[in-house]
Amino acid sequence: MSCRYRCSRLLWLALVLTIVSCQGILHELDKRPTNAQRQTQTVTTASYDTIKGRSCYRSIEGMNQFMTDLAATYPDLVTMETIGESYMKKNRSADNNTNVSPGYNIYALNITAANTARQSSEKGKLLLTSGIHAREYTPTELLARFIDMLIDGYNNDDAQIVSILQHNEIHTIIHVNPDGRYMAENFPNTYWRKNLNPTGGCNIDGFYGVDINRNFDFLWGDKSGASKDPCSDEYHGTGPNSEVETQAVVEYAKKLFPESQRRSDPEKQMDEALGDDIMGMYIDIHSTGEYIYYPWGHRDQVSPDDDAYSAIARKMSYFNGYDLWASGYDFLYPVSGDSSDYMYAVMGVSSMGLELGFNFYENCDTFEKDILPSNLSVLLYAASIAGRPFSLAKGPDVFDVVIDYSDIDGEIIVTAEVSDAVMVNSFDGEPDHQTGGHDIVKVVLYLDVHPDDLKNGDLTWEMSPLDGEFDSSEEMVKVLLSTRGISSGRHSLHVQAMDSDGYLGPVTSVSIEVEKEETIVPSTYPTPVLITVLPTITSQSLNPTTPLKLATEEPSGNHSTTSPSPNLSQPSITNSEPSTNLTTTYPSPNPSQSPSHTTPSPTLLPETFSTLSTANSPITPIPSDIPTDDSSPLSTNSPAAILQTSNNIPLQPTITTSEDIRIRTNNSASAVVSCLRLMTTTCALTCLMLYSN
Repeated sequence: MSCRYRCSRLLWLALVLTIVSCQGILHELDKRPTNAQRQTQTVTTASYDTIKGRSCYRSIEGMNQFMTDLAATYPDLVTMETIGESYMKKNRSADNNTNVSPGYNIYALNITAANTARQSSEKGKLLLTSGIHAREYTPTELLARFIDMLIDGYNNDDAQIVSILQHNEIHTIIHVNPDGRYMAENFPNTYWRKNLNPTGGCNIDGFYGVDINRNFDFLWGDKSGASKDPCSDEYHGTGPNSEVETQAVVEYAKKLFPESQRRSDPEKQMDEALGDDIMGMYIDIHSTGEYIYYPWGHRDQVSPDDDAYSAIARKMSYFNGYDLWASGYDFLYPVSGDSSDYMYAVMGVSSMGLELGFNFYENCDTFEKDILPSNLSVLLYAASIAGRPFSLAKGPDVFDVVIDYSDIDGEIIVTAEVSDAVMVNSFDGEPDHQTGGHDIVKVVLYLDVHPDDLKNGDLTWEMSPLDGEFDSSEEMVKVLLSTRGISSGRHSLHVQAMDSDGYLGPVTSVSIEVEKEETIVPSTYPTPVLITVLPTITSQSLNPTTPLKLATEEPSGNHSTTSPSPNLSQPSITNSEPSTNLTTTYPSPNPSQSPSHTTPSPTLLPETFSTLSTANSPITPIPSDIPTDDSSPLSTNSPAAILQTSNNIPLQPTITTSEDIRIRTNNSASAVVSCLRLMTTTCALTCLMLYSN
């Protein structure tokens, strides 16, 4: 039998085996959940008491146990603090009357990575509150699911969530009004909204209490947005911050947000902008109406920071599709003494609000399939900009970071889509936003260091536009990285972009895992490379139903520049000393500051590491949706399975290091390309082996 014939027979056999292998790869890829599916997958980790007729919502008792369990199980990630007592806890008599709340502590959770060099004062702060209005079931459960997602993502090494929690603190007060929630859960026909303080003088059973969201000490008592009638749903109480529940939120906020940002005379300073450099963000979550709202709430007039506010709100709407309740959009009616205006005007932080769904007692199917996935994405985006919300929201966003094979030995291609316009200009029926549409001027990739932590010796690469020039508000960019200079183990890649107005956008983070083992490979054989994609809960995509993979805070350092060699450009290594040869300058993170620079240090460069150039809760009509039996299990998020594809790279020297690069992605095209390359390589190798014999 001739060598040519044997080659042909074995070639066909190799092709068949390769096709079968590829089918297996693609089959496994098809079985992987989408991002939205990952967010709503159920993993029963514990059983908590739920609301009768609404089994997807933890009851007040179940939620308190949930928080207690988290703090006990994850002490390095979750801390629980008693920040106050409800009215009934302070004033309850010993009559054991089960027709009213027994009284509760008010708890706050802080979710952040403890094992980081950053101190609390150096981290961004996001404060989320819910349950101010007791009859609104969905907000409290959304916050609990968001906490679930953060913990699950962190414990499963989701690069985006790890990055966020290393640089931010996510504070949550799930039940601001636990007394009222007890009434709404146990006596749903009352649609209880307020707290249980009867001192206002209302003698109608079921109508007494104070609306906590009209009780905050900013324009308190303004008749246009609150009521002095103690039986009204909008009753503002006997004085500003008169309620113990309000006091608990205010005192906790004072501990979190910088004292230097507070207003000394808030009402006289209403027309003074806070500016781009403020730190910290507050979001109060309510239902109903499907709105995103922001100051001002007490009057139909824009705030002095409206360009930043509208940018944040539009980007939030990119995920959930909600309308904007704000001056210039859809201002429904004024609300005075609310938490949102207070946090902005008094505390000096970015302050927003959400109105979820269309029912106070939303059914579980709508909550699980619609409200939950899109608004988890909103909250994650908020967490990614909490360090510098007014600045980062004006910068470009990074989408679809994809890692694929290169045709060059031991190298991978990192590509991304960057846009200054897509998220902020996608609001239906509105003109383009003033902060959207600036040209992209720079995109930088960082290895194993977040831009905020950049220091001497760290490696960065400028990514190059595919069309050869940064001349648009939307760019596809890429860079070629050598894996030979990366040690075995897990590594993080962080990507951040800058626009022509000098604004940096949020950071997008992904992970790669490199596994190496020393092997002796004959010179006629290729070195195998296995690329596996490490999935993230928060994969960033231009699909608005999937969450944006963004990180935190505006960097304190600046992007490094690269030093090109004749054929390959080297990674930039930070150096604190100014370079007299630096000819290219870029805007600083803060446009009002002068740009600073870092220069490459060739002596620190790994020898084999090279690259190519490179975004008030007003009362709404009471619905008629008294809870009925509705089964839906509590859910947390589960990590996606690891997808493995394989490929061969060109021939290597006799003794080499075989590398297994594990990279997580949802890009099915990469798997298809990998299969085709595997088929081609298999054919070539088969012939090579036969002819060599």
